[in-house]
Amino acid sequence: MTQRLLCSWVRQTISIATFTLLVTVLIPTKPALATNGPQFPGFTGESAALANSGMVAVADTLAMNTNPAALSLLEGARFDFTPVVIKPNLRLQDNMGNDVKGQQGFYVPGNIGFATRLKAVPGLTVGAGIFTQGGFGTEYQNLNTIFSNLGLGPRDDASSFLRYMKAVISASYEVTDKLSIGISPYLGYSDLSLRLFPNTSVAPIPVLLPQGFAGIDIRDTCARNGGLGELGGSCPSDVVYGAKIGAMYKAAPWLTVGATYSTPVRFNYTNGTADLNFSSVGLGRVSYDTRVTGFKWPQQVDVSFAAKPTDRFLAALTVSWINWASVEEIQFTFTKPSNPLAPGQVVVNFPQNWKDQAVVAVGFAYTAIRDEAIKDRLVLRAGYNWSNNQIPKSTLSPLVPLTVENRVSGGFGYRFTKNWSWDSTAFYALPNKVTSTDQNSAFGQNFQTTTSGYLLFNTLSYRF
Repeated sequence: MTQRLLCSWVRQTISIATFTLLVTVLIPTKPALATNGPQFPGFTGESAALANSGMVAVADTLAMNTNPAALSLLEGARFDFTPVVIKPNLRLQDNMGNDVKGQQGFYVPGNIGFATRLKAVPGLTVGAGIFTQGGFGTEYQNLNTIFSNLGLGPRDDASSFLRYMKAVISASYEVTDKLSIGISPYLGYSDLSLRLFPNTSVAPIPVLLPQGFAGIDIRDTCARNGGLGELGGSCPSDVVYGAKIGAMYKAAPWLTVGATYSTPVRFNYTNGTADLNFSSVGLGRVSYDTRVTGFKWPQQVDVSFAAKPTDRFLAALTVSWINWASVEEIQFTFTKPSNPLAPGQVVVNFPQNWKDQAVVAVGFAYTAIRDEAIKDRLVLRAGYNWSNNQIPKSTLSPLVPLTVENRVSGGFGYRFTKNWSWDSTAFYALPNKVTSTDQNSAFGQNFQTTTSGYLLFNTLSYRF
C-alpha cells in the first residue's frame, strides 16, 4: 500500500512540475569561447587569422566548409591538418553567494581536409574533410544553490557540453575563368551532456517548495579527454545531413565576390542515459533513457568580398546572417525508468526565444617576406569579428555561455618549401558581461555571466 501511494504521488507531482526549477536554469543546445553563437569562427590557421572573413580568399581545404566554390583557388592537390586548442573563461555572479569562475579545462578538437584538381575533368576540384563545426562547454563546481542556502541540500555542481562535427565531401567547378560554383554535402554528428545539481533531491514542501526538485545528471562521457570522449556512448546523440552551396565571381583582377547558403538541420538527440535524483522520496537515483529535441543548427547566408590591390596586401570582408531565431523551445523527455515506482515518463518544455544573428568579419594579410622560389614565404594576418548576442536576457543561462560579441585575431603563415607550410593563429573573444532579467531563475534575480576565451589554430599543410 505504501509503495502504491508513493508511486502515485511521484507520478502526479514530480512528472508534472518537479523540473520547474530546472527549466529556469537549463538551456542546453553547440566549449564557450570566441564563437559566433556555438559556431566556430574559422577552421584553419589562415581562415581564423582573418576572423573567417576570407571565404573567397583563402586557398586551402577549409573552403569546402565555408564556400565550396573557393576550392577552385587551389593549384593541384593539398592536404591540411589543424589541431585547435580552446580555453573558455567563464564567470558567474549571483545573489546565492556565488562569484566563481568556470573550472572547465582545455578542449582539443581539430579539422582535416584533402582536395585536388582533377586533370581528367578540367575546371573540377573535389575534396573531403572532417570539421568540428562548433559547440560549447561549462563546469561550475561546489555552487551555493537556493536549496543549500535553505539547508535543503548540499552545495552542488552544474556543467554542460555540446559538440557538432561534420564529414564533408565537396566539389567546385569553374564555369568560366571568372565564375565558380560549388557544393558540399555533409553528414553531421552531435551529442551533449548536462549535470544540474545532481546531488540535490528535495521532496515537496507546502508553501515553501510545493513541487520539490530532482537533480539531473545526463552522462558526460562525450565531454571527457578534452572534449574527445567516445562518440555515441551514454550521451544523447544524433546523426544529421545537409549541404552548403556557394558561388565565387572575379569581378575585377583585384576583386573577388562570393555568396553561400547553408541548409538547416534539426537535432533529435536519442540513445542517452540520465539519472534523476529522487532520493528525497525514497527512490534513490533513477536511470532514464533520454531524448532531447528542439535544438537546430540553422540556415545561414554569407556574402563575401576579397580585395587584393597589390601582390602583397589582401583585405577581406564577410557578412553573415544566421537564423538562430529558429531555436524557440527545447524539450527533454525521460522514459523507461530503472525503478518501476518512478514516473514512466517525464517531459520538460521550456522556451529559448533566441534571436537571429548578424556577423561582420574583416581581415587583412600582408606578405612580409617573398623570394623568387616562394612568393608568400611569410604572411602576417589580422582580423576582427563582431556578432550580436543571440540569447535574450530573459532566457540567459550560465550553462549556455554563448554571449560573446567582439573577437580579434592575429597570426602568420610560413612556407618552408613549395610543398610544406605552417599557419598559426590566436583568436580571442573579449569579455562580455550580461545581466539576467529572468526573475524566476534558480541562480537568483539579476545574476550575471561573463564570457570570454581563446582559440589557438595551427595548420600543417602539404601541397602535391
